[in-house]
Amino acid sequence: MEIQVHIPRPLLTLTIIVVIVLWMTGILSIALPWAEKNTDALGGQTEISTIVEARKTIDRESIKRIVLEKKEEILRYQFLELQKRIDAEPSEEKKQELRDIRTQLLEIIRKKSDAENLITASLLDLWEAEGTQFTTEKTIVTELMEWPVQPLLGISAFFQDSAYKKRFGFDHNAIDIPIDQGNSIVAAAAGTVEKVALNGLGYSYVTLRHERGITTTYGHISSSLVREGDPVLRGQVVAQSGGEPGTEGAGLLTTGPHVHFAVRVNGILVDPMQFLPKIRSIDL
Repeated sequence: MEIQVHIPRPLLTLTIIVVIVLWMTGILSIALPWAEKNTDALGGQTEISTIVEARKTIDRESIKRIVLEKKEEILRYQFLELQKRIDAEPSEEKKQELRDIRTQLLEIIRKKSDAENLITASLLDLWEAEGTQFTTEKTIVTELMEWPVQPLLGISAFFQDSAYKKRFGFDHNAIDIPIDQGNSIVAAAAGTVEKVALNGLGYSYVTLRHERGITTTYGHISSSLVREGDPVLRGQVVAQSGGEPGTEGAGLLTTGPHVHFAVRVNGILVDPMQFLPKIRSIDL
C-alpha cells in the first residue's frame, strides 16, 4: 500500500537532514550559543573536562531532538492520512498499519524524552562546573502564577509521575489538569507569546515567555486565541482547552480532555506545582 504524505516545509526538512549528515561525518562543526563561552579562566582540568563533555552532549542531543521532531511530524501526517482511508474503507490490514505507526510514534516520543533528560542533566553539570548558581525556587518570580484552568477535579498526572511513566514508558515533565473541552485557558503570568503550534489532530500547544528565563506551555489546546509575538497579561485567555481523543489539537496519546501545563526555567523543565497556589486555597 502506498501512502502519499505531504511534508510541510520540505526545504527546511532537507536542510536539516543535510546539516545532520555533515555534522555526523565531521565536515561541519556546530556550536550552540553556550559553546562560545571562554573556558580559559576556569581553574582545574576536571572542570574543563566536565564543560567540554557537557557541551558535546548538549550539542549531540539537541541535534538528535531536531531530527526526531521532523520524523514525528512526518509520521503524524502518515497516521492522519491512513486514518482517513480507514474511515472511508476499513480493513484489518490498514488498522494494523495504523497500530504500527502509533508504535513508531511512541518510540520517537520516548527517544525525545531521553534526549531532553540528557540535555537537562548536561546543562546542570555545565552550570555547576562554570560556577553558575541555578535555582528553581519560586523566589525567582515576583509572585505565584495563576492556574491556567481551575483544578476543580484535581491533578490527573503530576510532574515525573511514576504511574504515567509506567503506562507510557517516558517521563511526564509537566502536570495534567482535567477540564472539559472548550474551556478558557489563561496565561499563568504576564509575558509574550513565543510559540503557537496548531497541528490538526496532532498535539497542539501555546508557549509563553515570561521574565527571568521562565516559559510556560499549555498543551492539547483545541484552538489558540493569540499569535506569536503578542504581549499577554496575567489571566488573559490565550487558548481553548481540548484533549478529547480524536479532536483538534488532542494528539495521539491523550486519554481525555485536560490541559498539559509545563514550566521551564532557563530551559530546564521544572515542577509547575512550586509556582502555583495550593489547590486547597482555591474557592471550589
